[in-house]
Amino acid sequence: MNKIKFKVNNDKFGDFLTKLDDLTKISTTIKLKIDNDNILIYSVLGKAAVLAFKNYTLKTKDLFEIKEDLEHTYDVVILEGKKFVKNLQFLQGNEKITFEISCKENQDDETVMDTRAIQIVGGKLKINWIGGEHYEIRDMTKDSLDKGLNLKNKKWSFRITKSDYSDIKKLSSINGTKLLNIAVDKGNVKILETSAWELEIDEVEDRNANFILNKRFLTCINDTKEEIIFNIFENFMLIKDEDSNLMLSFEQDWNDEDI
Repeated sequence: MNKIKFKVNNDKFGDFLTKLDDLTKISTTIKLKIDNDNILIYSVLGKAAVLAFKNYTLKTKDLFEIKEDLEHTYDVVILEGKKFVKNLQFLQGNEKITFEISCKENQDDETVMDTRAIQIVGGKLKINWIGGEHYEIRDMTKDSLDKGLNLKNKKWSFRITKSDYSDIKKLSSINGTKLLNIAVDKGNVKILETSAWELEIDEVEDRNANFILNKRFLTCINDTKEEIIFNIFENFMLIKDEDSNLMLSFEQDWNDEDI
């Protein structure tokens, strides 16, 4: 068993925990892929097909102090992500935090190390976590995401202002249904809840369409900017910002046991 230890940059630790916690809204199983340049962290909902996916990409040297180049990609599967984050929150404020992983070589790829255990230490507190198996979450790479989520391949898009989005979340919390409809009629884009309310949000080129959005994913959408862009691809919608992607499939089975 091999071990590698990173010293955590304290000023980035809180942001790291915030991103991990955000990903647990998709699934409580989270994967980290740590290489010399980036840390790709993501969660996926869906077994036979991807129903929803979100990722963040961090610069490795922003989170960890690294003196020598990494020779491998370190895959870390975190189970029970909500509990993991709550435990790590007790480490915030420590002057020295270390992140150590125990790992072994991936059987299919000698450039990848699979993590078996994690130990995060800050002051007198040690958090120990057993790494999940690689098959417990789909394996995705930065290159495959860059290709699959390239905005050049989108069909069209629509926008929601930050103010409208705030109203949508408030209206959605009032009624008991799980689903919202995104209806496009001759280019007029509305979000509505059947027999309850509807809100006009945008005007696009002359087209007709109808999509379904599960309310649970409203909390997964970052709303730091003045408008949110929904990019429509062949089979999914993508909401993208500087360091994250949120993908929601059109092929949702809302009776899935994970929903």
